[in-house]
Formats: sequence, C-alpha cells, structure tokens
Amino acid sequence: MPPKSKIEILADLGLTSFKAGDNEKAIGFFEQGLALNDTQPAPTSCLVTLLMNLAVAKGVAGDMAAAAPLLERALAAQEAELGADHNELLEPLQNLIVVHMKLGNTEKAAGYMQRAGEIENKFKNNLSQSVKNTEEPEERCVEVES
Repeated sequence: MPPKSKIEILADLGLTSFKAGDNEKAIGFFEQGLALNDTQPAPTSCLVTLLMNLAVAKGVAGDMAAAAPLLERALAAQEAELGADHNELLEPLQNLIVVHMKLGNTEKAAGYMQRAGEIENKFKNNLSQSVKNTEEPEERCVEVES
C-alpha cells in the first residue's frame, strides 16, 4: 500500500480531532487539507470526504451558513464523478436538507428533499428490477433415458 498523501493525513488528523471532541482543531486540519487539495491539478479522492467532514464540523460549531456551500460543492463533485442520479448523492442531499432547514431556507430544503426522493425511488426501482433479473430460473425435470 502506498504511503498516505499529505491531504489524506490532514483528513485523518481532522477526523481524529473531531472524534476526540476538539472541533476547532478538526476544522483547522480539514481546512488545511482542502486548501492543499485545491492546489492540485485535479481533485483528489479525498475532496468529497474533506468537504463533508468540514461541513459537519462547521455545523457542530453552529456555522450552518459556512456548511451549506461546502455541502453544495461536495454534491457537485459527486455529481461530476457519479452522475446526477447516483444513490451516493443521498448523503450530501440529506445534509443539505438539514442545513437549509436550520437556516430557514425551506424552499431550498424542499428542492433537495424532492431530488433525494427521486433518486431514492429510482435506486429502489433499479434494485427491485435487478433482484427480479437474478431470481433462480424454474427447475425443470428432464427425463434421461438409461
């Protein structure tokens, strides 16, 4: 396994600090990791994790106004990577619903809620269809002449 990048180390330090209850320190590590990520020619695999974790830490600190654009950026990054209706978009969408409700932006929250519902329904329908397609075929008795 290759050694961790500086960005990954900062993300890990941020998460460790957050879990230890040092939210201010966690925010600092997440912000450093995000700043370093933004100097790269292309987003790193840590981008969405950094954005989501920083948004959560900002929300815990009571700064919902700072959390919202971080979550929106995480959503946009996931959409670019996975497509507009992938089920992994549900996590940032659900967080955006909560943040915008707390900010009093009910129209924005409702829009994210509707989109999350559409993705969830599509995912459930696709899952249901794949289960139907993988069901065991009927067993058929074949007479074998001896």
